[in-house]
Amino acid sequence: MKNRYPFKLPLASTTRLFGGVLLLLIAACAAPLNAQNVVSPARAQAMQYVQQAELSKRGGNFNNAYQEYTSAITIDPNYVEAIMKRALLLQQMGRYQESKEDYSRAIELNPYSEAFYDQRARLSLLQNDYRSAITDLDRALELSPYTDYLLDARAIAQLEGKEYDKALEDINFLLKINPQDTMARVLRAIAYTQTDDYQLAKADIDTALQVAPSSELVYDVKGLFHLHFNEYDAAYDAFTKAIDYNPGFAIAYYNRSVISRKRNNMDEALRDLNIAIALNQNFPNAYFNRAVTHKQMGDLESAKSDYSRAIDVKSDFTDALFNRGFTRSILGEYAASLPDIDEAIRQNPGDATLYNLRGNVNTLFGKYWDALEDFDRAIDIDPRYSEAVYNRGITRILSYQSIDGCRDLEESLRMGYLPAREKLDFFCNKIK
Repeated sequence: MKNRYPFKLPLASTTRLFGGVLLLLIAACAAPLNAQNVVSPARAQAMQYVQQAELSKRGGNFNNAYQEYTSAITIDPNYVEAIMKRALLLQQMGRYQESKEDYSRAIELNPYSEAFYDQRARLSLLQNDYRSAITDLDRALELSPYTDYLLDARAIAQLEGKEYDKALEDINFLLKINPQDTMARVLRAIAYTQTDDYQLAKADIDTALQVAPSSELVYDVKGLFHLHFNEYDAAYDAFTKAIDYNPGFAIAYYNRSVISRKRNNMDEALRDLNIAIALNQNFPNAYFNRAVTHKQMGDLESAKSDYSRAIDVKSDFTDALFNRGFTRSILGEYAASLPDIDEAIRQNPGDATLYNLRGNVNTLFGKYWDALEDFDRAIDIDPRYSEAVYNRGITRILSYQSIDGCRDLEESLRMGYLPAREKLDFFCNKIK
């Protein structure tokens, strides 16, 4: 379908493929939370509420569980175990800020528990706050040096934060202690893949498969390795192998759907995403990618619905807010689109692409002066943002500022934004 708008539509951002595997690995290396032993009358009553909360949680009634944990904490404000359990529940409910407040409160009550710092670090990873995660894990390792699950977690945080050299230091230490450590071997393969070291990454994957020849996780990482290097057939086969070993492995279906989309096989991509979501209904990236797939197939209503489901699971999912806002604008839902984009900007005030998007939406609906303010802000953040300069030029022309608009188009072309050439010819009667 030809673009009917005078500016470039935003592309749906791609989610980090290794991110799901890394979060799966960090979940696998969590520390146990030790219960407290001192029992006062208030503590005994609070413990009863915690037991009721656990039953409610197991029954899927998270709201009741939340109220019961809160009752326990109200009765005994120093009951750290109840605070930590409520923090974990809030995390599961996607209420990340409240969850982090509980973790911080638990740490204030007991600043010498490495497990508490570890749990707060894991939440920071879910929020893509890698620096905070690493800081907490550094503190945990000060309290408990050379602890393998903490070193694993810090290496994962460093990989997510693109601190590959530091990650390799922790991983190499773990492998020196135990050369058969499959998790460390997989993490090192991911590090080498991300730094484009094909041979070293392949060697680690091959070694991991020798140690764990039936591991769906290793095959999934093997698939991501091949995908990173654009070896789509090998990637598809590896993801299929992961599914063969574990038909309930949602991430492998999700990753295989990426290959299908790259091959323009949308029906197959949709089928794998449906399975991934059926297996894990709290999988925000799967909803996001299914939305992107629906959008590419022209089904904007289904795309909007899936962006909403991704946001329901992960309220700070900026990419989903970004794309739902623009999808709503395409559907003519101007009033509904702007709150999404405003919230995305609130969460990421330094992201020039979000101001550019909001400027595009405002231009779509004739709010030229608001649009120009957004494009100005995008360019202030990133003076080399050629697309924002181009969009500002188009909007200036539409608002009868042709001289300044043509200057912006000329500048965007000088910056290498080639679509400006056609618009210069059409609007300004010249080709630069």
